[in-house]
Amino acid sequence: MQPRKNTNIYTSTPRATGPRPERRRPRPSPGPRPRSRKSRLSGGALSVIFLSLVAVVAVIILFSNNAGPNIEREPNGGYYTARTGSESQEPPHGYGYNNGGNNDLNINGTNGDPISNIPLVTMPIHEIADTGYLALINRQHAMRYEPYSGHITGAWPTVAVSRVDGMYLHESALRAVSEMFATARQEDIAAFFVSSGFRSYEAQTDLYGDGSNSAFVQPPGHSEHHTGLAADILAPGIGMMEMGNTPEGEWLAANSYRYGLILRYPQHATAITGIEFEPWHFRYVGRAHAYFMKHSNLVLEEYVAKIINYGHISFEKDGQTYHIMHKLPQDGMIYVPYELEFMVSSDNKGGFVIVAWNGVHDGL
Repeated sequence: MQPRKNTNIYTSTPRATGPRPERRRPRPSPGPRPRSRKSRLSGGALSVIFLSLVAVVAVIILFSNNAGPNIEREPNGGYYTARTGSESQEPPHGYGYNNGGNNDLNINGTNGDPISNIPLVTMPIHEIADTGYLALINRQHAMRYEPYSGHITGAWPTVAVSRVDGMYLHESALRAVSEMFATARQEDIAAFFVSSGFRSYEAQTDLYGDGSNSAFVQPPGHSEHHTGLAADILAPGIGMMEMGNTPEGEWLAANSYRYGLILRYPQHATAITGIEFEPWHFRYVGRAHAYFMKHSNLVLEEYVAKIINYGHISFEKDGQTYHIMHKLPQDGMIYVPYELEFMVSSDNKGGFVIVAWNGVHDGL
């Protein structure tokens, strides 16, 4: 792809972009009511006391086994916290991710240390709002779902764009890009603008052409632009290929994670992503995921693989503990946290990535 200059820029008028994605707390149905047993009293006081104790013990056992939500448990009676990559119900051990000694990221469960047990409850998949934030879409994994059109919205005038007509983004990505652009303006970095956002299958087909640009362009059906979560970001007077060697491009790469965006195709990971260095291409994944990926120096392919491999990663960010879990659906159901707030995203490989937290957070 030849470097090009961008001269036609439409400036923005920041505005609200709609409600945040729905965050679901499961509402499990209570289990059967405990049953009581009537004792048969004998003539002696000793028999009455004995039978009364038996009845009390029986009620306690019935309540512990039958009452409450349908929580998955380990064989040892504890809560089953995460899947290890197989369907075994053995107690988990060794959960967590060793980030190679990066002290900037406080990760629990590394080197086999135990992690906190998290109660899980089953929910029907159709009742869960799939954000798609962690959907892995690349040359090996075609997009397996259609984005909900209600989440795709016009980018202008919320942010500056290279063209007014036909420039769309997912509302979550648009919100993040708008906040990042506002900070860049306040810090006199640049008046960034979006040059490409949501792209239809037909538009990707035209762009891909005969495949001669496959080093930079994914085949139709395999582009992140189909989700509306990807945005090509440029600065006035700077060509696409020049962005990586400019203060503007370096600022984007260093700060995008603060807004839930990642530099999708960094220079050091071309062998993993299959795409050449694109300093202009950013993907919205959510702040918790972006924070972990940035501090662990992982691209999306590596991050999703780590989550699947370990089953459960927990880490701290600004005093808040986040739990990242991977679950496979079973009979149309999926296990989700019972006592925590959470969001769910398809991994586009048949499983689901769950991010869970307790209490206040700075946005996902």
